[in-house]
Amino acid sequence: MIVFLSLIIPVYNAERYIAQCLDSLLNQDLPIQDYEIVCVNDGSKDSSLSILEKYAAAHPNIRIVSKENGGVTTARNAGLETSQGDYIWFIDADDLVKENILAKLKAMIPDTGCDRIVFGAYEFTDRLTEEELEQSRTCQLVTNTSWYDAVVWRSLLRKAFLQEHDLYFRYPELTHGEDGLFMYEVTLDNPVTVHTEEVLYFYRIHSGSADNTFSVENHMRKLRSHIRITLILQEHFHNLK
Repeated sequence: MIVFLSLIIPVYNAERYIAQCLDSLLNQDLPIQDYEIVCVNDGSKDSSLSILEKYAAAHPNIRIVSKENGGVTTARNAGLETSQGDYIWFIDADDLVKENILAKLKAMIPDTGCDRIVFGAYEFTDRLTEEELEQSRTCQLVTNTSWYDAVVWRSLLRKAFLQEHDLYFRYPELTHGEDGLFMYEVTLDNPVTVHTEEVLYFYRIHSGSADNTFSVENHMRKLRSHIRITLILQEHFHNLK
C-alpha cells in the first residue's frame, strides 16, 4: 500500500530515547493511513526491540524491520528498500520532529512537484526547555545549526527521484559523515527543491552520541571514515575531468 510518507528510523541501543522519538512522530495531523514509521532494529542489544514491539502493537502504521548489526548505512538502506511512501524522511532515534507538521508538508507538494523539501532544524542538549517548546509552537524558534546539505534529517526526499538516480547509502564501511556524502550525491542530480524556514526537526546532542563519544577507538573510526570520503570525492572529481 502506497502512502504519502515513510519515516525511516535506524535503531541501535536507543532504549533511552526511542519512545520520545516515536511519540513525536505519532503526534501528527495526518491520518495514520497516510504515513508509516519504519523502525529498523539494527541488532540492538538493549530493550529497544521490546519498546518498538510495544509501539507497533498499539499503532498499525509502525513497522519493524530487524537485521543483524551493520551500522547506520545498512539500516537506512533496509528501511528505504521496504518503504512504501512517496516521500522519505530519515530520522535519528534520539531526535524529535515538530508536532502536527506532516499535513503542512504534504500540502506543499502539489503546487511544486518537488523532489525535496528542506526545513529548519534546531540543536538542543539532552532535552528541550519549556521556553524552546513554546517558541516552537508559535513558530518563533530559529534554526541554530549551519548543517544544510550535510545531513539527511533536514530534508524530505521523493522516493521516485532516489530510484531514478540510483541513490542510496553506497558505503557501509562509513561510520561518520555517511549522510553528507549521500546528500552530496542527491544534490548532484539537481532535485527540484523547496524551502521552509520553520524549524521542524530537533537534533539532540548528548554524551552518548557517535559524534560526542570521546575515545581513541571512536576517533579512529571517524578518521578512517573521513579519509575514505576524501578518496571517494577525489575519484569523483577525477572522473569529471
